[in-house]
Amino acid sequence: MNWDDLRVFLTLVQTGSLSAAARRLGLSQPTVGRRVQALERALDKRLFERLRSGYTPTAAGEALVPLAESMATAAEAVARRRAESDELAGTVRISAGASACRFLCSRVGTLLDGLPALSLEIAASSQFTNLSRREADIAIRNRLPERGDLITRVVAHPAVAAYASRDYVARHQVELGSESREPADWARWDWVDYDEARQHLATARWLAARAKGARRRVACSTPAEKLDAVKGGAGLGLLSCYAADGDPALQRVSAPIPELRGSTWLVVHQDLRRVPRIRAVTERLVDLFRENAELFDGKRPIAPAR
Repeated sequence: MNWDDLRVFLTLVQTGSLSAAARRLGLSQPTVGRRVQALERALDKRLFERLRSGYTPTAAGEALVPLAESMATAAEAVARRRAESDELAGTVRISAGASACRFLCSRVGTLLDGLPALSLEIAASSQFTNLSRREADIAIRNRLPERGDLITRVVAHPAVAAYASRDYVARHQVELGSESREPADWARWDWVDYDEARQHLATARWLAARAKGARRRVACSTPAEKLDAVKGGAGLGLLSCYAADGDPALQRVSAPIPELRGSTWLVVHQDLRRVPRIRAVTERLVDLFRENAELFDGKRPIAPAR
């Protein structure tokens, strides 16, 4: 029996399926299955019921969970210790949503200026990265993590407004609103919205309530897809001002919507916040968001048409 097998076991308990466990661990499904079988042979116990709905721990599996969790906690703490260094050098990994990643990547020179020994890994993820397991060093998210020994800080309050492509606006100039007022009738326009799996999101819920009967012309799964579909002329879309105002193909057709203003959180594990390279990048990120406060507030001048 080894820790790798216990780590796979615990991940399968948490996810309930081979495919989900494999994605989280970065392994293939057959490898996850073999690791679990190896652990069962080593313990001479069956640890899971294989059901059509997924993998459910047996009584023996349930008894093993707290021991595996204790080992996971210890292993994660050791990994965080290994990350500590007094040198302002190495790689800092940042996890953020797709729109935030685009914002950071377009300003990456500012983050690295004067730090020649540092490099960044910027990864887009819609799920909250587990900082305890060192899946990233810094996370930027639009909601607070539910648990963990984490340090959090609000760095922005992004505004949201309705946008359309400039071609779409040219065809409907008389009836559409402007960056300072709403369209005359929200429900009469075609819309780019989130798909059914994401109708719980704030913009989707707001649109369903405010524009009842409106046609959802295109349904998307990510903010980046929504932005591209709006640029493509499919209809109106509710977009973050910081992502859309700098795009010359888009035009704002409403004022920022107060009830859709959110919060952006910068999150770091408390064991790593004083590591010099992570502290340096954290401070640069805080400064970057502060310097772009007007962009996030929807007050930055709109990009001119090409």
